[in-house]
Amino acid sequence: MIKAVIFDCFGVVYSDNFVENYRKFGGDYEADKDFIEEIIFEVSAGRIKSSSQLLADRLGIEKSVWRESNKAGRQFNYDLLEYTKKLRKKYKVSMLSNISSSGLKNHMDYSVLQEHFDDIVESARIGFAKPEARAYEIAAERLGVRLDECLFIDDRESYCEGANHVGMQAIHYSDFESFKSELDRVLA
Repeated sequence: MIKAVIFDCFGVVYSDNFVENYRKFGGDYEADKDFIEEIIFEVSAGRIKSSSQLLADRLGIEKSVWRESNKAGRQFNYDLLEYTKKLRKKYKVSMLSNISSSGLKNHMDYSVLQEHFDDIVESARIGFAKPEARAYEIAAERLGVRLDECLFIDDRESYCEGANHVGMQAIHYSDFESFKSELDRVLA
């Protein structure tokens, strides 16, 4: 029986324009994917402080240009946030985000997150990043539920697979309406 719903942040709760920005500055995301994912994983696990300089160097631009462009145009998924209010009446609702040690407060209005989630787990602060098993385990422990009582939602299939590997159910997020239909089916 599901007792907790755990959401990813970037690409689910908050828009993510990383790939578009990388391409905008002439980067070949597909060719550089392994490089990018390794850097982002190391930052998310707290082993590297920031990816901005490494990515800016790879693209041949200033770090400040990369940072500003990457932040521009991002916004909350307000349909999903409104839906979390309904979910919280019956389930514990949290967020597990791969994020650098600078934290989510550096990227968005953190009070919005606090209003909608029972707990917020930031990967660099716990020293483990999705898809590492320990990241999911800590998220469940902090909610006081077992792994098999959790439903995990992420826009990256590999992170959903990581959740499945530890015993969570998972939904691969593509858009709000598809997610809502799938969630209603899983929770029925």
